[in-house]
Amino acid sequence: MKKGLRVMTATLLTSSLVLTATACGSKKETAGKEGVKPKITFMHMYDKNSAQPSHQADLIENFKQAHPDVNFDEEIQSHDNYETKIKTLAAANELPDLFLVKPSMVATFVENGLLHPLNDQLDKNSDWKNGFSEGILEPYTIDGKTYGVQMSGGPTHVIYYNKELIAKAGFPEFPTTWTEFETMIKELVKQDITPIALGNKGKWVANSSYLSTLGDRFTGTEWFNSLAAHEGAKFTDPEFVQALGALDNLVKIGAFNKDMNSIDNKQQRSVYFNGKAAMFIEGSWAATAVETNAPKDIVEKTGLAVFPAFEGAKGDQNSVSGGGGWAYAVNANVDPAKLDDIQKLIQSLTDSSAAKLVLEYGDIPSSKVENIESLNLSPMSKQLIKLLETTKYAPIYDTRLSPGLTESMNTTMQEMMIGKYTPQQAAEIMQKEYENEVKQ
Repeated sequence: MKKGLRVMTATLLTSSLVLTATACGSKKETAGKEGVKPKITFMHMYDKNSAQPSHQADLIENFKQAHPDVNFDEEIQSHDNYETKIKTLAAANELPDLFLVKPSMVATFVENGLLHPLNDQLDKNSDWKNGFSEGILEPYTIDGKTYGVQMSGGPTHVIYYNKELIAKAGFPEFPTTWTEFETMIKELVKQDITPIALGNKGKWVANSSYLSTLGDRFTGTEWFNSLAAHEGAKFTDPEFVQALGALDNLVKIGAFNKDMNSIDNKQQRSVYFNGKAAMFIEGSWAATAVETNAPKDIVEKTGLAVFPAFEGAKGDQNSVSGGGGWAYAVNANVDPAKLDDIQKLIQSLTDSSAAKLVLEYGDIPSSKVENIESLNLSPMSKQLIKLLETTKYAPIYDTRLSPGLTESMNTTMQEMMIGKYTPQQAAEIMQKEYENEVKQ
């Protein structure tokens, strides 16, 4: 494993990740008496008693009821505390049998021998293995071995647009090329309509919902994989600078509200809900907010799209950033006697049957679902699923790169978008931070 793949906070791991079989938190157990299965230690963040409904909490309870012979020792953490807790347990080599990881943790955990590859478990059911959306498991796969199975995770890039407003700008259908997209933006500006409401106060929206998709369209996914693995790709490569240039040009042609760095993503939605903007760009999670909070007439006028194609760009022109959320992972030192039940549990939480419930909760599942028309879904959810059938997932930069590098990128982009840096200068700043990280 290359040093460059280390993307988790190093302070939690440097002193503690000396692996010894005796120190493992998932110690091999033997049944207390014949016929009783050893307990599976399981740490997650899905509380069945929470006021916030959760498809995973429901699915976990369903599994318990269907498999009363499987014994669990569960620990439920809050979402806000989970990442810190799991990193702390990793540093102490006390991980439970089954837990959750983010893409940015995988390389370091694998490098330190903490994760069990799940290829054998996936191979036990070809329908499950082959039922995932394209690219969904890539953030958890290293050297052909898959270390995490994601339950849900839609795109971080969806364009929510007002069909009536773009029609007034001369586009009864959403543009199919970038040139047309820029033309539409210029027409909206002439009509004193804010083309795209942007709330980048938190700095992550421009990265997660814009650049991750723009970058992949220009560079292709192999470029990002090379960058993450420190195998030669650079932020200063011409294709990535072009992606920054595309974002910068949107600013120059007046695509965004002038207070884009002073409002957040919820406020950007409000601008759109009030009919003052023709579009806003966010992840699939915002669909629920549109249906719940927007006026009825805005909901009815809202269409969904993704960035149109760039003529001559290197990457796949149907790619959108997405898919890289929390995933189920297994301790490398798990008792083999537990693996069959763990496999059955993970499958029950992530397969196409589970995906139906995920959809009904308004989330985007990791597995494909057939006969969507038969499900009790909202019109916008159906529209979103239809849109995603024509796209493929690309890496989400801010879930795959280190927190320090991500923060540098976010700040630099924010400053580029107010004219402090050119795209080339912004790329050079990002590359310098990247190189400093490699040296550490």
